[in-house]
Amino acid sequence: MQNSSLRTLKNSEFSYRLIDSIVEISAKEWDAVNVKNNIYLSHDYLSAFEAGMKEKIDVKYVIFYANQKEIIGVSALQILYFKPKKLLQDRIPVGIANKVKLFFSEHKKVSLLVCGNLFACGENGFAHADFIERASFLKLVSKTLCELFKGSADNPKISFALLKEFWRENNDTNKLLEKENFIGFKIDVNMVLHLKNEWKTFDHYLNCMNTKYRTRAKNVFKKSAVFEKRDFTDSQIESYLLEIDKMYVEILKNVGYNLGVLKAKTFVHLKKKLKNQFVFTAYFKDEVFVGFSTAFVFGAICDANFIGLDYSYNKNYKLYQRMLYDYVEMSIQRKCKELRLGRTAETIKSVVGAKPVPMKLFARHRNCIPTKLLRLVLGAIKPVSYEIRSPFKTR
Repeated sequence: MQNSSLRTLKNSEFSYRLIDSIVEISAKEWDAVNVKNNIYLSHDYLSAFEAGMKEKIDVKYVIFYANQKEIIGVSALQILYFKPKKLLQDRIPVGIANKVKLFFSEHKKVSLLVCGNLFACGENGFAHADFIERASFLKLVSKTLCELFKGSADNPKISFALLKEFWRENNDTNKLLEKENFIGFKIDVNMVLHLKNEWKTFDHYLNCMNTKYRTRAKNVFKKSAVFEKRDFTDSQIESYLLEIDKMYVEILKNVGYNLGVLKAKTFVHLKKKLKNQFVFTAYFKDEVFVGFSTAFVFGAICDANFIGLDYSYNKNYKLYQRMLYDYVEMSIQRKCKELRLGRTAETIKSVVGAKPVPMKLFARHRNCIPTKLLRLVLGAIKPVSYEIRSPFKTR
């Protein structure tokens, strides 16, 4: 098994194996420590993601051991290669961007090692057994990332490492990672709706709204009544790959900062592997495919993940807003407790009742001087400002 020999962490009783593909790991072995039922760390999800994105992103998997035998945790890594300009993008002030460009060759690609998932919000980079403290395991992960900086005969040196992404402020996490020379920075919030137990139907949800927002919701449904919804199978997704790719890219043009593009083919693999836990909803008008939304449903969580639409149908027919209400209705039907609507479009997501939850990333370069430059870059990426609406009646 390539790259799978046991490696001992320096000054530690723990060891790990670095593996190139999830297919080289049995589902039983990997899922044994996915104790929080995180679908993004499941063997099925990772298999589907790898099958769909292997031409775009390198993946690595780490299994951690105590006493060289007992599995105590796992970590899923993604590696991207890009030019500094792609990292900087438009949210970085010109003065800081120029300093970075002076240090890095503009034509030489840099590598980014992500502990987590570029295409899903949340702490999706590692899981560990219950008997291991979170802080202890996180320290193991950070030390392993630092070892991977060095590279090997099979793996090139890594330029940057990114731990993505923690839900709330945690001083213990901050201190631990700062000791490992990681820099913490806030990113755009995740908009989350906590569903009430009394919402047995969508009408119950609407009845909790004040008159203004209930009227607005009904107006959205009236204008969007021209659309037909269809839950796609994997073969139906495959039939519309070109249209899906085009619509998804259009959405990304309105995203302030983005490092990766998911290929539509990945949705086919996800549907095959995850079945009912992955929902792909297509929207049609007069038999014309005009938009889609996707969601992962696991445990008591509905995670609204990807959308795409033809914007020419949005203004008059409220397609995007209809998708948001449909997410709420699906979450109620699936008896979910939490609907995660993700980043961006904070104000319109607050109209359906979602509230902002802060999120934080940690990053570092393998060398000290570039890490100082990285601090300048990350300090410049401020969360966007937004207004929050309160659609529900006050008690």
